[in-house]
Amino acid sequence: MKYVVVYLLRGKVQEYHEKLMKEVGPKFGEDYMIKNPIPAHITLKSPFYLKNVNVLERTLKSFVRKYKPSRIEIRDFGNFDRFVSFLKIKFSKESKTMHKRLLKELTKISGVELREFDINFKPHATIAYGNKKQTFDKIWEYLNKLNKPHFNLKFDNLTILKKPRKFWKIHKIFEIR
Repeated sequence: MKYVVVYLLRGKVQEYHEKLMKEVGPKFGEDYMIKNPIPAHITLKSPFYLKNVNVLERTLKSFVRKYKPSRIEIRDFGNFDRFVSFLKIKFSKESKTMHKRLLKELTKISGVELREFDINFKPHATIAYGNKKQTFDKIWEYLNKLNKPHFNLKFDNLTILKKPRKFWKIHKIFEIR
């Protein structure tokens, strides 16, 4: 089965993110995020395959016991190569440290390897894909007319998403207390 480890957006930021996704993509004919729904999140470890999720569950259960919630901030929009638009995420020093240690722990699991996304981590919450330059430009122009988002969040969960078929589903949430 295919898995990914994420920070799950919840509360007001989740509502804001979901509203933007439902509004922006379809408005400009880029509805990939609507046709391929995924819980609002920040990817912490890129997707990987495991035959048995139990070792991942044990690793995350043990990991969250060692940490207290830290800070994450959302203050703006960003983009990757004029293709992906997203909420720009800023991790506190403590959040960055926790993320690095998480990756180190996850790579101890057979079959979990670091990829380019993990090594050059750029935290974000995807809003839309602009598959054509003209579409992206319209999406980007629209986003930049909106008030800049501003959310202060607690890095308080590690969540396993699984992809049993076409769509990602929440498998299990591990609370950081």
